[in-house]
Amino acid sequence: MDTLDLRILTSLDADARRSFADLARELDVSQPTIADRVRRLESRGILRGTMLCVDLARLGYDVGAFVRIRSNCSSKRAMIEMVSKMPQIIEMVSVTGEDCVIARVVARSVDELANVLERLSTFGQTSTSIVLGTLVPFRNPLSVVAEQVEAARPAKSAPVRADGPRTLAGRGDVPRALAPREAAKRGRVAAARR
Repeated sequence: MDTLDLRILTSLDADARRSFADLARELDVSQPTIADRVRRLESRGILRGTMLCVDLARLGYDVGAFVRIRSNCSSKRAMIEMVSKMPQIIEMVSVTGEDCVIARVVARSVDELANVLERLSTFGQTSTSIVLGTLVPFRNPLSVVAEQVEAARPAKSAPVRADGPRTLAGRGDVPRALAPREAAKRGRVAAARR
């Protein structure tokens, strides 16, 4: 994976619905190049489709929590089966440490959260942390890497003309009032070189 692949993934992470033409314009490459790179990223399993990003609070899920569950291995399969049918549990991961499972829960009210906790407690001891706010939203690590790569890249400099770089004054760093004299002087220098 090279920097172009990284830039493509970062752009798609910001808006997965963008067309190849838009990406090509932004990244200054051809549209077929973008299409080929995206197909390769898909075939390698790096890019696996798009994801809908929903504001859960606007859908009424105002309460968020992380629930740590200490359960035995024998009840894990039954717990996963039950949790799969509960819309309030939006993610569940297996972890190391004293707690073997952490569930990310959203609820419309504290009462609904209490109901979820009661159902989960049948599988083991639970410990709950209610989310007060999000400090760093869910993100793709590639967006951070891409920012670091961009910051490390040398800045693009303006093309240098034969008669010097352009400025508001017209030529190099010459003030506007001196530009005609400087241009004449440069013309004489250019003529002398011939």
